[in-house]
Amino acid sequence: MSDSKPKLFLFDIDGTLLSTNRAGARSFLRSCREVLGLVDKVDGVLMAGKLDRVIFQEIAGTFRPDLAAGELDHCWLRFKKGYIEYLRAESQDPRGWTLLPGVEPMLEHCRSLGSLALLTGNVREGAYIKLAALGVAEYFPTGSFGEELISRGRLAELAFEQACEYFQTGFSPECTFVIGDTVRDVKAGHTIGARTVAVATGTVSFAELAASGADLSVKNLESEAKTVCRFFSS
Repeated sequence: MSDSKPKLFLFDIDGTLLSTNRAGARSFLRSCREVLGLVDKVDGVLMAGKLDRVIFQEIAGTFRPDLAAGELDHCWLRFKKGYIEYLRAESQDPRGWTLLPGVEPMLEHCRSLGSLALLTGNVREGAYIKLAALGVAEYFPTGSFGEELISRGRLAELAFEQACEYFQTGFSPECTFVIGDTVRDVKAGHTIGARTVAVATGTVSFAELAASGADLSVKNLESEAKTVCRFFSS
């Protein structure tokens, strides 16, 4: 890869850049229970690597299969409003929220090499609440978000297309890097022909990520910063 070609770095958020100490999941599930009229705990729905709209749809399909499509669309809008309100309230006192090891220096390094954007399952407003609370929203002027019922692969395509448009740059797939903490992130990166970095700072083990087909798997962005930086510069 030539260093003269523009580089694009597409970052996931939760488990990759930061942790909200479950404030995000707590806000999400609280709004779900209220909007869908659920009394008991919402168990058995895996959230990692999925789009917010998809997670909501799965919860509604499991616990409220009686809802018609039109009702479900209305519930989604009410859910999103409540979720954002709860998340914003949590972010006012973000004790326990943290940037993950090595994140800020890595963002600075990536910015020195090219352009940064988001590839996240968070709804847009939720994404920026989390990033702003920890002081890194400025790194990400654009991206793709979890408002739609689409696959993670399609989300990656949208992130790439929107970054090319926003930065007015024809990024090439081989100069594009997807950084995430789940197997879904890796597969999404491969959908667009990007090079992938899997970081084991989320809920997926290093062994599972190493077996996922990622171009590079690391335990975190701090202890293996030199390896990641070399990979980005290669």
